[in-house]
Amino acid sequence: MGLSDMLRIMFVEDTYGKEFHTAIIRKLRENDELDPSVGIRVDSRPVRKCDAKLRRIVLSEVIEGEQVKVLFVIDSEGRSNAEYDVLNHFRGLPDKVLVRVVAVNPMHEAWLCIGLGGDRRVCRQDPIGALSRLRGDYYEKRYLGEWASRVDIGNLMPEQDFGEYLSALRWLVQDP
Repeated sequence: MGLSDMLRIMFVEDTYGKEFHTAIIRKLRENDELDPSVGIRVDSRPVRKCDAKLRRIVLSEVIEGEQVKVLFVIDSEGRSNAEYDVLNHFRGLPDKVLVRVVAVNPMHEAWLCIGLGGDRRVCRQDPIGALSRLRGDYYEKRYLGEWASRVDIGNLMPEQDFGEYLSALRWLVQDP
C-alpha cells in the first residue's frame, strides 16, 4: 500500500484552530521537524467530551480499502483525562482506522503565548491574560490563527504537550 492509499486528517476545534495548526505545521516543516512531502488535511470539528457524532464522522471518511489516520487536537481545559474522553468514542474501530488524540494544556492559546515569547508558567496559568499583556491588545479568538505565523517553534519544542503533538504529527505522516 502506497502513501496515496492513506487519508491523513487532523481535526481541530474551530476555524481559528485550523489556521493555527496550518501555520504551525508549515513552521515545523520549514525547520525540518516534519516531512513536507506528505499531505495532512486539517479540518475543524468541535470536539466535545460526549459527542457520538465523532465516530460517524471518522467512519464516513473511510473509502473501501483505504486506510485512515486521524489525529484530534483538543484543549484539555484542565482535565487530566481529556484524551480518554475522546478516545472512548473509538473503541472497536476497523483495523484500517487509526486514531490518536493530543490535548493542549490548558488551551491552544498557551502554545500561542509561549511561542510568542511569553513566560511559560504565566502562559499556562492565564493564557488569555498573558497574550493580552504580551501583545498590548485585548486578545480575541481570531488572533489564534492570525498570530500563529509569528510563533517561534523553538520556544515550543521543550513543552511536553507540544512534544506529544509533534510525535503524533510524525505518526500521522508515516506509513502504518
